[in-house]
Amino acid sequence: MFRCPQRSGLSAASARGARGFSLLEMLVVISVIAIMCGLIIASYGGGHRKAMRRMVDQRNAQEIVSLGVYATVAGADFVVVNDKHATVTNLINGTTGRHGIWKGKIFRLGGIDAHRLPDALAFVKFEAGLLLYDPAGGQL
Repeated sequence: MFRCPQRSGLSAASARGARGFSLLEMLVVISVIAIMCGLIIASYGGGHRKAMRRMVDQRNAQEIVSLGVYATVAGADFVVVNDKHATVTNLINGTTGRHGIWKGKIFRLGGIDAHRLPDALAFVKFEAGLLLYDPAGGQL
């Protein structure tokens, strides 16, 4: 008499499925991971852009102050007392040195976008008729 081996309680389909994940399950997991990575990268990029804007504003402020120092040493008449914006506007328009080796030299501030000027002026302070760089940007 022929005797059949005993079968376990698993069917052939369930035994086959126990070996791994289906293609659909893998695609869903990969899609979720991709969406999460996109959100993380986007949030990092926002902070990076803000830091870059601040750095550009600080660099513009340093350029304003440097040119202001040179123009002051040359005796140029560009300072509007207690008015940073008007003083910097005079530097943008150009001012001429009156003393020393810079006599007759025109000091003109270029390369700063007009719409970025107020942000750069946040890092410039005005004391005793001099433009000074303020790395804190008026925030203590």
